[in-house]
Amino acid sequence: MTPDLHPAASLTLPLRLPYSELSRLGTAWAAEQVFTLPLPTAPTLRVTNILLRAAGPRLSAAVSVQSNGLLGLKATFDLSGTPVLDRAGQVLTLEDVALNTRKDGLSGRLLSLLADARVTAYLARLARVDLGPRMAELRAQAQDRLPLTPVDGIEVAGTVTRLAVTGLEVTPDALLLTAVAGGDLRVTLKADGVLPPAQPVTVKPR
Repeated sequence: MTPDLHPAASLTLPLRLPYSELSRLGTAWAAEQVFTLPLPTAPTLRVTNILLRAAGPRLSAAVSVQSNGLLGLKATFDLSGTPVLDRAGQVLTLEDVALNTRKDGLSGRLLSLLADARVTAYLARLARVDLGPRMAELRAQAQDRLPLTPVDGIEVAGTVTRLAVTGLEVTPDALLLTAVAGGDLRVTLKADGVLPPAQPVTVKPR
């Protein structure tokens, strides 16, 4: 039997996302999620900043908000939860969320208002990061590296059309992600011998 000299390839790409970058991406999305407080004058609550960092195996998020009413109410909430990915591997959220309100400068009435279940539900879903734009950049970097020769005599070529995150790890300085490339990727044997079984190929982004 003639061996297949062009078997399908699997590209696995590591991605390191510093928490400063995650915070920027998270803030950009959350700032657009305006919440109307349950009061007669219908003041709104808007996120001004999210600061993400490691908390052991979990992520913590300091969420700063401001109201356009209530005499310019400003408050900060501390959230923590386990980072999880959606089924498409594009959106990072937190599950099993714990929430605490920093009480500095807030009256009992405001603390009671901010403890409303509707407000806490709004806040709990704010720790969300859309990885799509970063995945698009990484996909372009992976495409630029092709054709690739991971070892002598073997060339990986083709087209990378999509990336999906398949794993994550919380470290003190950054979130480490593992992404798998999808598309029309092929391996070409350029040396004598039989090609071993297809193995994942790791490509480090530039």
